[in-house]
Amino acid sequence: MEVALLAAGKGKRLLPATETRPKPLLPIAGSTLFEYNLLAVQDTSTIYAVVSYRRDLFSELSKRYHFSLVDQGDPLGTGHAALKLENHVKESFLLIYSDIYLPPGTKDLITSLVDKYDHIVAVSPVDKPWEFGVIELKDDLLMRIVEKPNRGEEPSNLVIAGAFYLSQSIFDHLRKIGFSPRGEIELTDALTLAAQKGERIGIVKISPWIDAGRPSDFLEAQKLLLQDIITGRRKKPENFKLEGNVLISERAEIINSEIHGPLAIGRCEVIGSRLGPYTYLEDGSQVMASKVNNSVIMNGSMVESSEIRNSLITDLSEISKSELADVVTASSIKVRNCHISAMKVWGDKICST
Repeated sequence: MEVALLAAGKGKRLLPATETRPKPLLPIAGSTLFEYNLLAVQDTSTIYAVVSYRRDLFSELSKRYHFSLVDQGDPLGTGHAALKLENHVKESFLLIYSDIYLPPGTKDLITSLVDKYDHIVAVSPVDKPWEFGVIELKDDLLMRIVEKPNRGEEPSNLVIAGAFYLSQSIFDHLRKIGFSPRGEIELTDALTLAAQKGERIGIVKISPWIDAGRPSDFLEAQKLLLQDIITGRRKKPENFKLEGNVLISERAEIINSEIHGPLAIGRCEVIGSRLGPYTYLEDGSQVMASKVNNSVIMNGSMVESSEIRNSLITDLSEISKSELADVVTASSIKVRNCHISAMKVWGDKICST
């Protein structure tokens, strides 16, 4: 079976972290969401990745994991991305958003039903369905998808979860629907049209599921990934060993520190600090005399005499004598003597003591 991963988006809600990397390639739980979703389908025959923003960063991965790149050009929606596959896929195929958390076994659930339906859509129950594309069912078949309905007007609490089995007929529907009010070609509109034309669209309910678009949701996805690895439901990333509930590189240096898993520690240095739980230190980072909890410290960053909670500290940043909570930083910034909460940090901040 052929598989396509959509990886063209930038991830605007995760700015400024996504100024240097697209959302699917942000570090999480020892790897990236793109790689975790790729590994879940790697046993299939042919894999494509539809890319646009920072497409250069996907080139090395394509050689390592043996998949083909399809350039979307200007990203004009999920349907537009799917249309770019028309001259590549030759049969029915799996389409997966690469920047979401999908529970292990999602692919197998979908493929177990391919003989029963023209298309299959993975859906998940959520507390706030009006923030997503919501499905309407009749006799267990998808009838339509309503994008972000008014609160209280949603036809169900089941939302599109970003994994699909699509027949070749989807390309005909994508060419017919035109652009949505927000100027994009929407895959959800094409599926609604398919249902109106009498095609049978089945659903697969999955849970837990996370749209990792916001910082808090991204960190929640990290928790789930770490738990999957520790419980053996998902393969651990390359270059890590599992010691109890800690993923750790053999080249990590841990000196006089407390380590509380689940967490992941890459090739980095930790001195006199308290880490975890639910934290990832990417390769090249340093943490000294600090506390880091439920956060990601990205490549080459330094945290000294500080406390970091619920935050994304982007590449080559320097945090000293500060307390950061619910923060996303741009890369290469310097923060010193600051208490910062619930904000995005774009430039250097040197605060008074």
